[in-house]
Amino acid sequence: MALVIGTLLGLFCIAIVAYPFLKTRLGVGTGGAGPSGEQAVQLGDIYDRIRTLQLEYQLGQVPQHLYREQLQEYRLQAAAALRRQVQEQAAAPEWLLEQEILAARGGLRSEGGEAAACPKCRTLPGPGLKVCPECGAELEAPQGRG
Repeated sequence: MALVIGTLLGLFCIAIVAYPFLKTRLGVGTGGAGPSGEQAVQLGDIYDRIRTLQLEYQLGQVPQHLYREQLQEYRLQAAAALRRQVQEQAAAPEWLLEQEILAARGGLRSEGGEAAACPKCRTLPGPGLKVCPECGAELEAPQGRG
């Protein structure tokens, strides 16, 4: 009886230790917000290969020309995987809404990259307005235009 309980406890301990490793490899617990399990493993593998290559280069085990070629190949693989991820997410309503928000925020920026906020009430009026719609204060003309 003690042997059976000891064996079960040993198996339980092994399962507890192995679970985090299996979780990342199998993509368990990845929600809809992140990449799918296969893509996460693929990107993770590519990033690990890049880190390993950089370490080997720093240690002098890889010549510079081979390092550059291999690094470029890994970057292309990562870009392709990220492109697939974006294409899959492009149909999601949350992603479309986020892109619309980013486009709207970009339209509220002045040429210098700073938000064109009202000097009086600090709201962000739309581009091209001469008067703040909130407080009625005159807006400064964007600088840098000739």
